[in-house]
Amino acid sequence: MSFRKIRPSFGDSSASPSNPSQSTSESTGNSGSDPRLPLDSGSKNTTGSKSTSGNISGSTASSKRRRVPESVTRNACLNCKKARAKCDGEKPCHRCASRIESSECIYEVHIKHAKEELVRQIRELEAKDHLTETILQALSTDEKVPEILERLRNGESYSSIVKGLGRSPIEDLEAASPRTSHHSAFEASDHEMGGMPSTNKWTTVTSDSAVLDHLFQLYFAWVHPVHTLFSERHFVDSYKRQSKNFCSSALVNAICAMACHLHSVADSDEVDFLQLGEDFSDTVRDDMSPEDKTITTVQALAVMFLIDSARGKSLRASSYLRVATDSLSSVAPQTIDGFAEVWKNTVRGVQNLNVLVPVHLLTDRSVLIGSAPPTVNYPAFDTIEESDSNLDEARWYYYRYVSDQCPAWPGLLATTNREKSKLIRIIRDVATMMYSQQGSKLSARQILEQYSRFVAWQDDLPSIIGDIEGNNSQALPHVLSLLILFKNSIIQLLRPLLDFEGFPTTLVEEAIWTHAQQGLYLIDQHYRTQYTCRYQPLLQMFSVLHLTDVIARFFPGGMESGTKDGPEAIHFAMEALMQSRAGFPVAAPLQELLRKTANECSIPLPRNLDDIMPPPRKSKQTYRFDDFIDACTRKTYTQPVEEIHAKYAPSFSTDWITEGPAHGFLALASGPSRLKAPSAEERGAQSLMHIHNVLNTN
Repeated sequence: MSFRKIRPSFGDSSASPSNPSQSTSESTGNSGSDPRLPLDSGSKNTTGSKSTSGNISGSTASSKRRRVPESVTRNACLNCKKARAKCDGEKPCHRCASRIESSECIYEVHIKHAKEELVRQIRELEAKDHLTETILQALSTDEKVPEILERLRNGESYSSIVKGLGRSPIEDLEAASPRTSHHSAFEASDHEMGGMPSTNKWTTVTSDSAVLDHLFQLYFAWVHPVHTLFSERHFVDSYKRQSKNFCSSALVNAICAMACHLHSVADSDEVDFLQLGEDFSDTVRDDMSPEDKTITTVQALAVMFLIDSARGKSLRASSYLRVATDSLSSVAPQTIDGFAEVWKNTVRGVQNLNVLVPVHLLTDRSVLIGSAPPTVNYPAFDTIEESDSNLDEARWYYYRYVSDQCPAWPGLLATTNREKSKLIRIIRDVATMMYSQQGSKLSARQILEQYSRFVAWQDDLPSIIGDIEGNNSQALPHVLSLLILFKNSIIQLLRPLLDFEGFPTTLVEEAIWTHAQQGLYLIDQHYRTQYTCRYQPLLQMFSVLHLTDVIARFFPGGMESGTKDGPEAIHFAMEALMQSRAGFPVAAPLQELLRKTANECSIPLPRNLDDIMPPPRKSKQTYRFDDFIDACTRKTYTQPVEEIHAKYAPSFSTDWITEGPAHGFLALASGPSRLKAPSAEERGAQSLMHIHNVLNTN
């Protein structure tokens, strides 16, 4: 059971699963004139503008000014639509009346009104169907058969007959069992979000079913597979039944608020999704109660962490996550069907966030709050269960904008989450070892053992998600995010060794350089090529930063063809963050931090920097210290390497030389070091050369 729509075109899609952009008119590469596509894909104007009518406009201003009619209608005639001209709504309109050609001025029914009429007809048919079933059920059970038949012969309405049976003719139709319950609970045909009933009371922000449908599909396409905080099928069932078992107003509003960040601004927007997201978030805060100890409140708090992090409010976001973690112990177990599955997803999802936040945002909680990072004791969650095959087969839809004819493939959600749980346990142990242990020294063996655990995890991956190059049928975004997380985690483990005084860096340069290049390759040649970085998970932005940083600082000159040197890595990361800026404000200060890194490493910035890195909002033309604190919870995204160096044991370097070969770290036979970190004099010379190149006009 899932929030998905059935579209006839799905079965006819000729897109390659490994390259879904083939079926979407290559929308990820060039938006052309399609107003539905993200701003970053075809326009230099990445900020968007708000029209006087309250709509969001994503197009750049026209170089030729049109004569605007005194009155303008939203529903233009076909001629004005074709010419992309303003229309006054008259019949005929002023533009058509003044044209020499005798083409007829024709108006189509506005799509919004057409949808409303369809929803009304559907509601009427559902009501009639419900009354008919009630009467047939009474006849099948020999209940007042003569009376019912007599009333039918007399032409009485179905409503009055049902009322005569002692039942309410206006029952809550959504509380009844779904008509499609014959299908598997995981099939996409179970529920359609379009035309949600007007009796829905989950949110007061909007009653527009098309908007809610759009937001739910965005969330379940791009957020839920990466941060699985609840069971989708149980949430859907409770949502439709108006049941509070696994759904709540706070959770619905939080989901919609997060999805607003994924909406691609279009000229045709009649809703200000930026303001809508704020309204959803405010409603969540209004609904929250300190005494509420339900599991849906924990889920809503975790989603609020993602929302505030996306907005560059990481300090407040971390508080939401802290409260969600603390509240888990107060959730009372329930005996209702499905609670065990929901509990498992929530605990695992919250725990994953608690592990990833210190790694990505580098929040050393032991330093900040004087205690160890919060943990939730839970089972391994990495055993294969009977329902996993069904969950893996549930379709994942490449959904981006309204009316998107998106292809679909098996989502592999169970396998991805199971393998992610294994990886998270390793990351948790590494984070605790490097950032939280007080007093104890780190030995070379500890680092080597953790590295070997990472390598073993990769070797044991099922080929369906582990072999991206060889298995062309699977290149799903949440699978790619998992592999990118793996590459970044290895870099986080080994990177402090590159500038550890007295350590033979040649022993680890090969591994670090290889994993960094492979991570950037996954982002560039797979994730960005297939899906763009517009929808990439928030924490993946920090992976982009860390992988780029290690190339810029230690391998700026490049080593092999087909790989990125320092300037190429900086340029790529800037563009990736630019695409994320369309929906995630936090990407802007992250770009500024990366610009500072490039200057620090004497790496020339992209020539089109003004295009891919617009300045902050007009009220302030520079980023403040608080912007970086809000984005990273620290003043920078880089690791606190000096603190880590202080924790290494005195014999760390000599022990590594002895024990490293057993873990794959062999001494180089000969040749220069891969490490290309320039000295201060070299950086000065590079800067001078860069200035000469800029001034050279020949």
